[in-house]
Amino acid sequence: MASPTTGHTVPHGRKRENVDGTTAVRLGLRHCRTSLMDDTHLKDSSSRRRTFSAALQQFEEQMKAAEVVSAATRPINLYYGLVQAGLAMTAAHTEGRWTFDKHGLKVLDMKCGIPDITVRPEGVGAFQAVSEATGSQNVTGAVSIGALWNSLPELTEVPLDGTTAHPAIDFLASKYASVKGSEHWSANSSAESYEVLCATVWVNEEMPPLQDRKTWTQGFIARYRGLEGAELWGNDEEAFEEIRPGRFGVELCWPAPSAGMQEADIVEFFDVRAPVYRFNDHRYLRPPFGPAASPPSPLMSWWLLLYSFSMLARYEPRKWTDALDIDKSPDAAALEYAMDAALEVLPHLVLEGLRQTPIPLTKPLAF
Repeated sequence: MASPTTGHTVPHGRKRENVDGTTAVRLGLRHCRTSLMDDTHLKDSSSRRRTFSAALQQFEEQMKAAEVVSAATRPINLYYGLVQAGLAMTAAHTEGRWTFDKHGLKVLDMKCGIPDITVRPEGVGAFQAVSEATGSQNVTGAVSIGALWNSLPELTEVPLDGTTAHPAIDFLASKYASVKGSEHWSANSSAESYEVLCATVWVNEEMPPLQDRKTWTQGFIARYRGLEGAELWGNDEEAFEEIRPGRFGVELCWPAPSAGMQEADIVEFFDVRAPVYRFNDHRYLRPPFGPAASPPSPLMSWWLLLYSFSMLARYEPRKWTDALDIDKSPDAAALEYAMDAALEVLPHLVLEGLRQTPIPLTKPLAF
């Protein structure tokens, strides 16, 4: 019997137990050691196959090592484990030259505050090779740690002190088309009614007062490429709902590209704008960096963040450990949280990179 989340084959004759996402991902990674051999470039070269196996072994061991050290050292293990996982991906999926011997990145001034430290591409190295192998949007200019942090859904609700970059936003898409009257949509004023595709976004800030919502909405839509072409569903009052102080929802809609769209077509429409991330039906809008149409994939955004943290830990150890001082640093708890989150998130993203397909899990219940 094949697992719907990992493709792992459960031996016949054994009772199948419910497994959590962490276990499913671990099994999926182990299964990749054999299941990718016949359908990738691994079949073409014994050198690729040996490197693939050795690199994944090192990834597993670096992740285990990261579990037993504190946040003072953990980014080094996490980053170098991720590099080895990236080497396994290029061995499996990159035509031609698949090895690399440089990081392909450079951290700029490490003396400024952590959110303002920037990392930029430099030459061609591991970052560029793995970006290409996994189909990630590349980075052309410098990106701040604060912007990287806020672009990752796991970290947006635990912000670094002083970060001002736009955050990733929760996005719930409807799987069905709705009908809207022309009085609500100026671009379709000649039609009595028309089909629209709807979604709700949740924003972690104070809800704007009624008189400011039109201006707020225009600015909000402009910040996220995935919202291009959207307008409010209903009027300025109906479309907004406060969830709690500091969090509210906004209902948006787009004119349907064609009449009678089926569920699969609607899912595809929203996949382009706010892809499902890690869990079934969990979508996020992620802000781009600079002029790019979209940000790097979450895998490569974590790569940039962990490279930056590993450089701090290696070359500015006093600055890094001071930032982790829970009694003095306002960022300490957030940084510890990020290091813990990476232990859970990276194996899942690596599995998706190896499989070259999203592998959404069932989100565990919160008690």
